[in-house]
Amino acid sequence: MRRLENFIKIVVLTIIMLVVMLVADLLVMTYFGLKTDSGMTKFSTTYLSREVTKTVNEQGETQYGMSQQGIDRIDDFHGFAFLLDDAGDVIWSYQLPDDVPEHYTIRDVVRFTRYYLNGYPVYTHILDDVVLVAGMPRETVWKYHFSFQVSTVNMFAYVLPVLFLLNVIVLLVGPFLIIKYDEHRRERQRTSWIAGVSHDIRTPLSLVLGYADELLHSAQNNMEWLEKESVAEKARMIEQQAIRIKTLVTNLNTSNKLTYGMGVWHQEKVLLPALIRESTCEIVNRGLDEKYDISVTIMETLEQFYIKGDRELLKRLIENLINNAINHNPQGCEIRIKLTRADWGILKKILLEVSDNGCGVSKELLKNFRVPARLDKLPEHGLGIRLVRQIASFHHWKVWFFNNNDGGFCCRIYVKPLIKNC
Repeated sequence: MRRLENFIKIVVLTIIMLVVMLVADLLVMTYFGLKTDSGMTKFSTTYLSREVTKTVNEQGETQYGMSQQGIDRIDDFHGFAFLLDDAGDVIWSYQLPDDVPEHYTIRDVVRFTRYYLNGYPVYTHILDDVVLVAGMPRETVWKYHFSFQVSTVNMFAYVLPVLFLLNVIVLLVGPFLIIKYDEHRRERQRTSWIAGVSHDIRTPLSLVLGYADELLHSAQNNMEWLEKESVAEKARMIEQQAIRIKTLVTNLNTSNKLTYGMGVWHQEKVLLPALIRESTCEIVNRGLDEKYDISVTIMETLEQFYIKGDRELLKRLIENLINNAINHNPQGCEIRIKLTRADWGILKKILLEVSDNGCGVSKELLKNFRVPARLDKLPEHGLGIRLVRQIASFHHWKVWFFNNNDGGFCCRIYVKPLIKNC
């Protein structure tokens, strides 16, 4: 659930950030747009049209010009201007480029009014009897006109608010629906989880109760014929099953702590070979059945191989792999623990491998082992292997499960050293 909650938080935060960023981007673009396009306002043909001068000479001819303020405004933008009469002739100009003609047809006027004049962005303004044309240098203004049917604009006026409202509803209701659905899913998974844990505990608990009840009846009936060896055997079985229950509960607690980040784990310098031998000896000293043989092989160059991690978690990882081999092979098997160095060209890997020569595991169970563990969903079997994955992931190690070619199960872990070239 923690990952799902984090995922929902990430989605919600992403949406909020997206909205904030869109608003911020709009404000920034508006600011820079006004700042960079402020010149267009100052260069408006409306302003320049007011600066156009008109005089009549002694012959009664009308002459046009522009005030010094208008000339200065054109110079500020390195532009040009000219006046057209009704015949399409240029009757006055200022800084007219050489490649701009001095006569225009109606087609020419329509064309540069909508688009460009020989690549120059130009703007027009109609005076009483002339047309003012003001232009700017090439590649300074992006100038195109767009048009839409009124029905299309009206459609947008109705549809856009509805779409915006639907988006808001989805953003508000969607997370609640997802959380509600996840609550039902978690409840189903919790039921499955309880069934799985109950299944794992039921068998050893039944044995413990059975042997304890038998010993109790023997003591109550003063059955002197009950041999000491038989009592010791039953006590040993009770102890083994109690340890099995304790291991299951410990795995469950550790898995939950790793899942929800509640545990206090110490990242310390650990001598891995010593830890492997210590964990193995503890299992053997608990009274390991003679039908199980554990061998530890460590490369001589790795006797001083240090890693960074939590000792208790690492011991739990090794113990779980050994217990997994024991639980899946009641007929007995050989359990091999190896710490070796694998050099693949420029790649150098340290491998921790725990394998057995038993019956192996089914393809379905092997597939479940390889699938990353899901939160709030514990398997009915394989909780120990799930925890192995979690501990390896906690230490940023790669782990792989497979069946050996000659039978048996194998777990291979790619371990990161404390220092390079260790």
